[in-house]
Amino acid sequence: MQKNDRTNNLLYVERTDLVPHIMSLDAFQKNCEEARKSPFWIKMKNPNDGRIPMVQFETMRPSLKEKINQHYGGDVYAHYASIPIKNLLLPDAKAEDFYRTYRYDGNKELPPDYQLKCATACKYLNLCVRAVDEKGFIKEELGIKEVDRFWKLIIGLIQSNDIYLPASYGNLVAKPDSAIKRYRNEGYASIISKHFGNKKAAKIGKTEEGFSAEVELQQLVVLKKAAKLHMNLDPTQIADLINPIYKKNGWHQISPATVANKIAAHMPQLANGRKGNKWYNNNVAMQVKREAPQYPSYFWTLDGWTVELAYQDGKRFDNRLVMVVVLDACNKYPVGYAIGERENTDLIRLALRNAIIHMQDLYGATYRPWQIQSDRYGIKNLTPFYEACGKVFTPAAVGNAKSKIIEPYFKYLNKKYCQLQYNWTGFNITASKDNQPNIERLNQIKQSIPTKEGVINQINRFMHKERMSKLEDYRTRWETMPAEHQVTLTPMQCIEVFGQAHNELNSITGQGLTATLNGQELTYDSFEPAFRALQYTTRFKIMYEPANLNEVVAVTEDGKQKFLLHNKQTVGMGFMNTTPAQLEYRKQIKDFNADRKEEIIQTYISEEAMMAEILDSTPFNLANEDEAALKLMFTDAHGQQKELLQDAKRLRKVQKQIQQQEQKQIAQEQTNHSAAHLEYLSSKTDFSQYTYN
Repeated sequence: MQKNDRTNNLLYVERTDLVPHIMSLDAFQKNCEEARKSPFWIKMKNPNDGRIPMVQFETMRPSLKEKINQHYGGDVYAHYASIPIKNLLLPDAKAEDFYRTYRYDGNKELPPDYQLKCATACKYLNLCVRAVDEKGFIKEELGIKEVDRFWKLIIGLIQSNDIYLPASYGNLVAKPDSAIKRYRNEGYASIISKHFGNKKAAKIGKTEEGFSAEVELQQLVVLKKAAKLHMNLDPTQIADLINPIYKKNGWHQISPATVANKIAAHMPQLANGRKGNKWYNNNVAMQVKREAPQYPSYFWTLDGWTVELAYQDGKRFDNRLVMVVVLDACNKYPVGYAIGERENTDLIRLALRNAIIHMQDLYGATYRPWQIQSDRYGIKNLTPFYEACGKVFTPAAVGNAKSKIIEPYFKYLNKKYCQLQYNWTGFNITASKDNQPNIERLNQIKQSIPTKEGVINQINRFMHKERMSKLEDYRTRWETMPAEHQVTLTPMQCIEVFGQAHNELNSITGQGLTATLNGQELTYDSFEPAFRALQYTTRFKIMYEPANLNEVVAVTEDGKQKFLLHNKQTVGMGFMNTTPAQLEYRKQIKDFNADRKEEIIQTYISEEAMMAEILDSTPFNLANEDEAALKLMFTDAHGQQKELLQDAKRLRKVQKQIQQQEQKQIAQEQTNHSAAHLEYLSSKTDFSQYTYN
């Protein structure tokens, strides 16, 4: 809009004042084309842009003038007069940042369009505060002589631009609780509607004097206490329970709807009490997004499942079997399983043994997994077994079903294989009744339900199908995995996995450990010094494989140490029934004993030297008969420690002589054995048959 000397002080409306809010661009252009033929559209070139004409307001049709007036607050002239005021409306970056970061009711943000409305209102209030505080501002900056005229123009702008402020002088400026006065006292927050964190309308914390944060906290504590009760009360029950307490304290009563809203708002704090730790872990706690391993044997998980297939035993028709499955997480391949009447530690052991044997069938060796995961069933009993089977054993977290991928796998087996069988018993008891089988029909055909052996055959068939559907991918993954990651069980681990425990406890003697296994009395020993060191302090339980008694595992009674023992060889009494291998074994025993004796000698020397230092530093009172006798017990008549190191040297000398004698004896036995063998050959050979050139 323009009204100046160039327009002869007449009001001209520019195109941007009309398009698109009052008329379309096509209508504007059409009126411009018909201006020569009509007295209602007198135009002139825009001094700022001669290509776009301006139109004299008073020459427009009355209907259009009315539209323009309505659009600009009822008086287009007043709007034009307010343009200088609009030019003084400056952006307030601090206000914009305040509304952008403002939070209410916990962590809610103001809507973006509402942030803009509040920031725009601040621009008007800043100008209004300046007009009130700076005398002469209205005349000097705006050229407006009457103050009332200024406020009228401001209010007109507020109305025409739908500014988020009161459109009356009293509510904007004059009244004690006017917008300007609240803005001075409360700042940017004074503009925000009470709908955004409206504490005056709060259902909790309401008092006769208004909202009270202290009362709100007290009421919430009572409500949350009732909501956390293990009975899992509904909102109506909670409201009935706590409203009498509210009444006694002079608090306003609350509705079940308010209770429901507060329960939802505080559910993370209430979930553990209402539904338990397991529900909290699965539904509230932050979950870990996991990735399955790329190769086999990296991660095995196992669990027991009551197979949903009924069998009859002559008395009942709803019996079910339990299957423990060992699942390789790389492609959910069932590497092992075992079937029984109930889950127990023996069934778990069978399932893991089946997994190890299946790996042996597939790849030709007793490979072990890197990690095994299970629930905590029988964990104290099974932990040594798990640790023998896998490199790392990881129990699943208590109450966190999502940590085990095998539980959804059971649901998959149930739906894919079991549900197709006529003796299917349904999903678990928490499933929808609409997904359960027809119980009436099951009762009608109960005589046709298979026996226990029949159900075992059903399970074996579908587990075979399941393996075959994934075997090619499983083999491919194994062939492409790093060779160094294909780890086999050690001999000790094989015995722990496949063996069984001997019922009796045994102690070490000079011969070793003697036990009767499979009706044979066998003696086992080890060249580990740590094993022999337990000779007089510890008893052992023996674990063995019935099919191979050459080696056993000796486990200490407290289960903290274990040793691999070999079946002790016998050595011939004389050279005629002694083989070179037996001689070597005998020498190995002698060397072992010599090493142990040398250790004893070194310990003896070290301790005797330490004893000498202790005696030298002990202030004996030789005038005291008892103390003098005590010192003489450890020293000779000259006050020296009795045969201090001589005993050790003598022991070493005797030991050396024994070793030399034993070596001569072994050498002599070897010579005698060779000579006797040569004599034996000579007696069997007729040398007269041979001639020499």
